[in-house]
Amino acid sequence: MKFLPAILTLFLQCCNYLISHSQQINIYKYSIQDGLVNNDVLKIYQDSQGFIWICTRGGLSRYDGTRFTNYTTENGLTNDMINDIHEVAPQEFIIAQNLNGPRMFKGGRITPFSDENKVIINNFYRTGNNRLLVATDYDGILEVKGNGFQQINPASRGQANQVTIVNDSLWLVQEDQSSIQLMTPLLVPFSLKTQAFSSCAYTDSRHNTWVGTSYGLMLLAPQQYRNQRIQFLPLPSGFDLPLLRENFILDIMEDSQKNFWICTSAGLVLIRPNGKSTVFTEFHGLPASMITCISEDRQNNLWVGSPLGLAKFSLRNEVKIYSHKDGFSAYGAAFVLPITPNATRLFGINGISEFDFTTEKLSERLFKDSSIHRLYRLGKDEIALLNNHKASFYKRNNTSEEIVKFPSRYYGSVKRLGPEKFIASYDNILFSISQGVIQDTTYFSSISHIPCLEFYNKNTLLLGTFNTGIYKINLDGHSMQISDSITDILPDKHIRALFSDKENEIWIGTRYKGVIRLVEFGKGRYQIQQFGTLQGLSANFVKTINRDKIGNIWVGTMQGLDKLVPQGDGFHVFNFGKLNKIYSQILDIDFLPDNYLLAAGYPYFIYARDMQLDTLPPQVAFLTKVQTEFRTNSFPQEAHQTRLPYDKARIDFEFSVPQFINEEFIQTSYRLLGKSDTAWIHAAKSRSVSFANLKPGKYIFEVRALGFNGRWGPIASHHFIVVPPFWQEAWFVILIGLLIALGVYMLYLYRIRQLMRLQKVRNHIAADLHDEIGSNLTNISILSTLSKKNILKPQEATEFLQRISEEVSSSSQALDDIIWSVNTNHDTLDETVSRMRRYAAELFDAANIQYELQLDVKFEEQKLIMEQRRDVYLLYKESVNNILKHAEAKHVTIKISIEHQMLILDITDDGKGFTMTNESGRHGLQGMRARVDKWKGKIQIASAKNKGTSIHCRLPLVR
Repeated sequence: MKFLPAILTLFLQCCNYLISHSQQINIYKYSIQDGLVNNDVLKIYQDSQGFIWICTRGGLSRYDGTRFTNYTTENGLTNDMINDIHEVAPQEFIIAQNLNGPRMFKGGRITPFSDENKVIINNFYRTGNNRLLVATDYDGILEVKGNGFQQINPASRGQANQVTIVNDSLWLVQEDQSSIQLMTPLLVPFSLKTQAFSSCAYTDSRHNTWVGTSYGLMLLAPQQYRNQRIQFLPLPSGFDLPLLRENFILDIMEDSQKNFWICTSAGLVLIRPNGKSTVFTEFHGLPASMITCISEDRQNNLWVGSPLGLAKFSLRNEVKIYSHKDGFSAYGAAFVLPITPNATRLFGINGISEFDFTTEKLSERLFKDSSIHRLYRLGKDEIALLNNHKASFYKRNNTSEEIVKFPSRYYGSVKRLGPEKFIASYDNILFSISQGVIQDTTYFSSISHIPCLEFYNKNTLLLGTFNTGIYKINLDGHSMQISDSITDILPDKHIRALFSDKENEIWIGTRYKGVIRLVEFGKGRYQIQQFGTLQGLSANFVKTINRDKIGNIWVGTMQGLDKLVPQGDGFHVFNFGKLNKIYSQILDIDFLPDNYLLAAGYPYFIYARDMQLDTLPPQVAFLTKVQTEFRTNSFPQEAHQTRLPYDKARIDFEFSVPQFINEEFIQTSYRLLGKSDTAWIHAAKSRSVSFANLKPGKYIFEVRALGFNGRWGPIASHHFIVVPPFWQEAWFVILIGLLIALGVYMLYLYRIRQLMRLQKVRNHIAADLHDEIGSNLTNISILSTLSKKNILKPQEATEFLQRISEEVSSSSQALDDIIWSVNTNHDTLDETVSRMRRYAAELFDAANIQYELQLDVKFEEQKLIMEQRRDVYLLYKESVNNILKHAEAKHVTIKISIEHQMLILDITDDGKGFTMTNESGRHGLQGMRARVDKWKGKIQIASAKNKGTSIHCRLPLVR
């Protein structure tokens, strides 16, 4: 007898193995190969945004439904063993390390916790009044206050592995591995320390407190006594299992459906509210039989930790998949028909079987003869089996069968018209059959093979053809003739399934274009809605269609099972098969009470419950990372705006949708506002996107997730700016505009000055003409008059004529000077100096005066403006004329040079000179000074009686 408990345990495990083998529960495993930081899982936690955090002996992982983001000592932790984690503010966490005290996680970065005390936290506990307690290694139970910890009772110290609230007045404290103790909320001992070797404790919704120990499960008695040992109750019948009495209990949880989950060293125990229990081990798909922790997320998925990895399965997906491994036919089943609420018939090419859902017992009746058996669905509630010259009819909720005479032939489809009256199709022929005899045969030359028939109403039959569309047959008359054709309006004429149970509505399954809804408005007017793979259907090859009691259309395809859910005037596609990993051919669909459904096909038979997941709203999409060349921002705030320089305009986004019912079912789309193309882009399985070489401007990146209900969820966005180069900035454009305006204005002023200067020159020329030529002409006129009066006096007349000649010569010289000064061809100093040389030669050679002219070689390259050139020449001319008229000089030296953009003119003579105080003359030295001052130059005149005269003049050159 001593081996009886072990035998019973082994028996229970074997039973559970068999049950799991038939049910094929969808358990999904995650390990290091999938990105988990370490396989040894210690704690599982879900934060406020829905992300799953996994505490392991090798670091911390965050799972977002697509990828694991891992944190170790390389990312800021000081110890890789993580006992627990808790969110104290949105995306701000305290990380309980096993050594070196807690750490803070905020904005994607791990930093030291602000408290200097190196508290070793074993577990967090959030009370009903929102107090956050921590059980520590050396400081007992503490309360988290702001950025530090506060002692509840300074006298209560020591090791505390866990705290559990029993009721308003008692806390259960696991002080070390060997003892537990009841205390008041002020941590004043209530009971004596009790040896229990406790590993965990849990208070359920009925206020029962369960204690897990190294030798089994214990139930705390509701009545406890002060200063006595803790009292326990015997385990209730549903919990009184050998597995729970003899194994290490590591964690306890009550889920949202009031099921109890108990983690043991030998498996995960499920105890349902009705007391029935199931044990899950590694044979069921768990990573290991030893289960260290368990948690339920807000989508009712169960997360299970073990030393060999993480596992997940959903409480929302009540789906069982059976195959030939479970004793079913390897050829699958063509039709399914319930015979009781808990049992169904399966019809296959090699036999008929019955399956009981409660006992999961399968009984088969195989076809033993070698004759051909053909199966046909006559309607929702009837299936026919044809063999030789007889037919067996099976009806819903009827365990017996009806056998009647039936003509032996291959038929595409068969429908019942009445008792022993049928209509059947073969190739392009319709047969009317009554009492086992073919009564009428109708050939349709324009119709191809007819694989399916369906009643549209009592008097109209629909013919679905192989490749020529759909036709209506009127059954009122004696002959079966086509009354209407529904062909041209169909996107696909290859018909493989027909369904109609509502007036004026037809559902059509096609070979290449999915399923088509056809609504008739009378007089041949139809409205078409098409649902194919582009609309979310699992495949375009449709094999069967049916409608459940609440109006959903179920579609079986060559690659799965889909549900079309009414939405407004149309439907949206919900991939029931994809959500539950069903990728088989679905040939027939039927329904049971309480939203259960049956689906037969190859190679699986499915028994499932529609949990109305299509009504779930979309999950929120989150931006988890924004990365540029300069920085990485995790979980960026919406108010934050990223700035990128124009020459490094690259930005990467990572986004997540924490939906764990089926991660592969997540659909997301994104767009970038600010570009010319702002259409939403389907993200496929990728959860990251990069943008590069963006033009300067303001951008908004947006991402959203598609819900099971076919609607898009809230948009997560991030604003960023690509900063333009400075020459494209507004201030620079304005500055350039102002500079251009200023330049135009300066050019305008320059032009005005030029015009004014030109006018001034013209005025000077006019004045010169008036002064020089005018006065000379006046003198000539006077002299001519005097000459006429003295015509009889030759000597006097000759004198007047001589003076007239001098005046004419002077006028010619003045006019020549004026013309020369305005000629632009004489702008160079070289031309000016040449004229100076000629003028000096004309004057001094005639007067027998020796002169020396010294010139700088730079003259050829230097240009003068007209006005300065004129003044320089007139200054020179005035100087040499004065020498000729007044100096009585024998020798004259003239030097012209250029130094530092200064014109230097030196004129020296050896004449009689003059006293500087008696400067006078018609043109005078004052006129010379005025010309020099006009150009801001300097002139020095030195002279003395009988010592000659020297003139030194310096003029800045103006270009």
